[in-house]
Amino acid sequence: MSITTLTWALLGAGLAVAQPVESLKAHDKNVRRETAKALAASRDARAVPALVKALEDSDTNVRFYAAYALGEIRDASAANALLAALRDPEWIVRDQAAWALRELRDPKLVRPLAVMLEEKDADVAHIVWLLQHIGGEEVFTALVAALNSGNTTVRRAAVEALIKIGGERIEQPLTELLAREKEPGVRAVAEKAVAKMTRADTLAAHWSFDDKNTTVAKDVSGRASDGEIKGCTVTEGKVGAALRFGKGKFVELGRTQKPSVANHPFTIMAWVKAEAPTGVVVARGGAFCGFSLYLKDGFPKFGIRRAKKGPADIVAGREKIGSDWTHLAGVVKKDCIELHVNGKLAATAKTGGVMPSNGGQGMEIGFDAGNSAVELCDAFEGVIDEVKQFDAALSEKEIARQCR
Repeated sequence: MSITTLTWALLGAGLAVAQPVESLKAHDKNVRRETAKALAASRDARAVPALVKALEDSDTNVRFYAAYALGEIRDASAANALLAALRDPEWIVRDQAAWALRELRDPKLVRPLAVMLEEKDADVAHIVWLLQHIGGEEVFTALVAALNSGNTTVRRAAVEALIKIGGERIEQPLTELLAREKEPGVRAVAEKAVAKMTRADTLAAHWSFDDKNTTVAKDVSGRASDGEIKGCTVTEGKVGAALRFGKGKFVELGRTQKPSVANHPFTIMAWVKAEAPTGVVVARGGAFCGFSLYLKDGFPKFGIRRAKKGPADIVAGREKIGSDWTHLAGVVKKDCIELHVNGKLAATAKTGGVMPSNGGQGMEIGFDAGNSAVELCDAFEGVIDEVKQFDAALSEKEIARQCR
C-alpha cells in the first residue's frame, strides 16, 4: 500500500487526524510529505498545530505541503506561523505560505506585513502581492507609507501596487514621491503612472510663461513649439508667472507643424483673467480651416471650421465670465466639439469630424493675426497663463484635474 493510500485509509477509517498527524513525525521525509498532502484534503482544523510545526521541517517539500494544507484548512490560528514562513529560504515555500495567508482573508495581517516589508531580506514581491489581495483602506495606507521606505525595492513595489489599485487618490502620493525620489527606476514607474493619470502622456505643448521671458514663449513640454512674445509684459499668474496681453501684445507661434491639430482629436486650454469682454485666447488657422478659443461679449466660446465652404461649428457658455481667474478648455472629438469652463462641461455640439489639416495660417495666443476660423480676431485684454494642448480629447474629469 502506498504512503498516500495508507494515509487516506487511516482518515477514512474514522481515525480522524490523530494517527496521520503522528505520521508528520515519521523519519521518512516522503511519509511526512504525503501526510501533509492528505491532511490538506481533510481540511480538519485539528491538524493545524502539527502542520504549523511541519512548517519548520528540514525538507522543503514537507514545508511546502504543510503551507498548502494550512491554506486549505484556513484556520486563523496558523497566521503567525505562515507569516514566519514568508522568511523561508526556499521560494516555493514562501510562495505557498503567501497563498495560504491570502486564503485567510484577514485584514489583521496588514500591519505585520507592513512591518515585514522593512526587514533586510524581506520577500517584497510576495508581501506586496498579499497586501493587494487583502485590500481595504488599511492596505492603501500601508502602501502609501511604504513609499517612504529606505529600500528602493520596497518603494518601487509600493508604486506598482498602488497603480494596480488605481483611482484618483493615488495621484497625490505618487506626485509627492516624485518630488523627492532620486532612484531612476522608481521615478520611471511613478512618472509613467502620473503622466497617464494627468494625461501628460498626450501633452503636445505647454506654455507656462514661468521663466518670465519677454522675448521667447518657451514650450516647457520639451517638444520645441516655442513662440515669439510680441509686446507682452510679465505679471503674476494663476500658477507662477503669466503674461499680460492687449492690443498689439500677443504670442506668435507661426505656421509650425507642431503641435499638430490635423486628423485627430485634441484639447486646447488656458487660464484667463479677462479685462475686456471680447478677445481671442488661442487661435490657429483661418477661414479655410482652423479653431479659436475666445470670449465674445463676456461669454466663453470655442469653435472650429473644417472646410472653406463649410459652416463654423461653435459652442458657447451660458454664463458670462467675470474678472477672476477662469479656466477655459476646448475639445475636438471625432464627432463633436466641447467647451469646458472651470472644469465643467459648459456646451457641446455635433460636427462632421476632426480638423482635416493644421490650417493655412499661423497660431497665436492672445490674438488672431489672420482672418478668423469662427467669429472674431480681436486681441485679448488681460492675463493668460498655463496654455496647454493635448493630442487627445480629454474627459471632463481629466480637464477638471488640470484646473485644480
